[in-house]
Amino acid sequence: MKSHFEFFTREKLNQYISKRFDLNENSVSNLEDSSRTYAQEIELSDGLENLSDLKATYILIGIPEDIGVRANLGRAGASEAWSSFLNSFLGLQNTSFNAVSRFCVLGNVITEDLMSQAAGLDSSIHRDRIQLSHLVQVLDQRVSEIAIKIIEAGKIPVVMGGGHNNCYPLLRACGYTEPIDCINIDAHTDLRAAKGRHSGNGFSHAIKEGYLKSYFMVGIQENYLSQPMIDFISKSDAVNYSRFNAQYLDVNGEVEKALRHIDSNYFALEVDMDAVANFPSSAQSPVGYSFQEMRSLINEIIKQANRLPRYIHICEAAPKYGYPNQVGKALATLVNDLP
Repeated sequence: MKSHFEFFTREKLNQYISKRFDLNENSVSNLEDSSRTYAQEIELSDGLENLSDLKATYILIGIPEDIGVRANLGRAGASEAWSSFLNSFLGLQNTSFNAVSRFCVLGNVITEDLMSQAAGLDSSIHRDRIQLSHLVQVLDQRVSEIAIKIIEAGKIPVVMGGGHNNCYPLLRACGYTEPIDCINIDAHTDLRAAKGRHSGNGFSHAIKEGYLKSYFMVGIQENYLSQPMIDFISKSDAVNYSRFNAQYLDVNGEVEKALRHIDSNYFALEVDMDAVANFPSSAQSPVGYSFQEMRSLINEIIKQANRLPRYIHICEAAPKYGYPNQVGKALATLVNDLP
């Protein structure tokens, strides 16, 4: 396991601690005040054996890759989301109103070797795209391995960064013994043909292989639906969606539709940042939810569901296409909203 996962260390965490020294002192010895940030107080773990003993409910892991996005002919950049998220999240204030004790930052799936192999591949060349697909399959195994351990420990993985290809290994980790349901807030269905692996067919593979039972999509933009997708959805009682409405959003109504379709005692929550208008992402669009609407949808799903999701996956954010700290602060806000 350790060969495929890099645990977050105290030494690495120290890099995120702001050194706000007392400006009335000549030496850098006394801090400005007694405030404490998440970086100073967040829980860590250097192994998987004692995850169940952690105080935290949510275990934060990153997947710094965009191989699946490229294999789906999308634009690269999602590999930077984990780092951007940490920069903002670990700088939040730990207070009686905002306690970091909910969270443990575990680390990230090792992807450097796969990203290196993908670097010289051109997705517009068919044989290169096949190689990208093969690399995604290797990544699938690495993601499933760590997710299974966290879930077995009774904790909730909060997975950040990378493409929507990573929904498949996460669903597989949950649905191996009992198929799981899923709500996906997304502009796209990601129900492309289950041929090869990329960011557009993770749900197709999960359904085909029996890991995903009932699937509901919130915010689908119907102009992106292909005829095969329309035919598949119309023939399946297990798959349904609510379309994006440009005139208004009834948050409670949308959430009620989603929860009626799935079993909220055993479900996963997927969040694709492509669904937010003008958000720096793999498939950025001027059409979509506002960030506050996305935030409300997530919060209301968690509030109305019978249980917390078995995992939460926030994907496709691409910081390089935004202004400094924009993506990191947005992602940190979504995670910090968790109860």
